[in-house]
Amino acid sequence: MKKLIIMRKKRTLTVATFFTIVTFLAAVYSCTPDKVLIDTSLKLPPVPLDSTGWTVVDYTSQEDNDGEGVGNGRVINTFDRNADTFWHTCWYGCTAIPPHYFVIDMLESKEINGFIFTQRQSLSRNIEICSIDISTDNSSWTSLGEFNLEKVKAAQDRPLDQTVTARYVRFNVVKVYDGTNNAALAEIAPYF
Repeated sequence: MKKLIIMRKKRTLTVATFFTIVTFLAAVYSCTPDKVLIDTSLKLPPVPLDSTGWTVVDYTSQEDNDGEGVGNGRVINTFDRNADTFWHTCWYGCTAIPPHYFVIDMLESKEINGFIFTQRQSLSRNIEICSIDISTDNSSWTSLGEFNLEKVKAAQDRPLDQTVTARYVRFNVVKVYDGTNNAALAEIAPYF
């Protein structure tokens, strides 16, 4: 009888141990978070650099006689984050003579991974090809090459092949869609 009691105790202990292990494993498994699959091909949209305080240090032409409406036509409109304002070469009481460019001072050197361009929203005098030069001292310049732009109202992202550092950005008009001596642009937004 004693042997039977010892065997029952061993069996009870074995069953209890089994249930303890199963319960422990169930608790551990249920506390393990599900695997999260991350799609690394997705990209967040670029965020333009903060343009607060930026200034225009040079330009070949701008419509500053209010021919485009009060306050419009000036280079400063290209970095005001408002697609309804724009830069336009002079025409009201003056004649625009290409090539056209303007230089923006970002006040300090910043890393840039690309540019977002927005055409004038009326889609007139839109730029077909532009080029960008950058500088840290407004004296020696490095070309980032030419960019083809579409004649559309939507913002156009043009990423660079590699990150660059610049304080000054020179925007150059290479070709306009209508083939005239005039050009217009709503926004240029460097981004990191």
